[in-house]
Amino acid sequence: MNDIIQQLQQHRSVRAFSDKKLTDEQLDSIMEAAIQAPNWINGQQVSVVVVTDSERKRKLATLSGNQKHVDDAAALLVFCMDYSRNKQAAAMHNKEIAVMEDIEAVIVGSTDVGIALGTAVAAAESMGLGTVPIGGVRRRPAEVTELLELPALAFPISGLAVGYSAEPASTPRPRIPMDAFYHKETYKQNQQEAVDEMDKKQQEATGVVSEYPWSERIAAFYADYYKEYRHVAEALKQQGYNYK
Repeated sequence: MNDIIQQLQQHRSVRAFSDKKLTDEQLDSIMEAAIQAPNWINGQQVSVVVVTDSERKRKLATLSGNQKHVDDAAALLVFCMDYSRNKQAAAMHNKEIAVMEDIEAVIVGSTDVGIALGTAVAAAESMGLGTVPIGGVRRRPAEVTELLELPALAFPISGLAVGYSAEPASTPRPRIPMDAFYHKETYKQNQQEAVDEMDKKQQEATGVVSEYPWSERIAAFYADYYKEYRHVAEALKQQGYNYK
């Protein structure tokens, strides 16, 4: 096993950061790795706003659901799907980017953001830094868009808090069984077993006294708590994503 694979297999999210700052060289290196991430048709429909200003970071922490680790992190990297450059390229050739009328724009942009964000996580962790993705930037996306002065066709998909960990290294969180994740040739219909196994693993890892420590939380989020992100569709439309 090489060092890169070993590092990836030991990933854990960090939610307690020290007050140690990052250097410009560190942030530049993370961005230089992220910009090289694969993306659809080399359309490069991702932009990243790196926020280190304390006051702006504090506002983003509030907008993201009062997440203290956003405020405490040395930097918050806000990953945006961004078709503003694509629109300019199309205009040079007297064309419209009709994809903005299709859900494909959101799928492509979100996928490319995820690939770039994952690359940034790997780059940061290779330098001994801690990270945690912040989906909460979508709780109040119109206000995040205004705060970051995003142009039309740019939309915040996820933040990434980066900094030096202030907590002891912990073991990675449990994952579903490999045979529920890794399907060879065709999909194996084994997801009930996977859910049961995750409940068992979660209880063993956390000591939570509950028959369903993982599935109950997932059920509650997707049944009700997800509504905290109810402004996403409206904000997407405001930014020019006119999918039907």
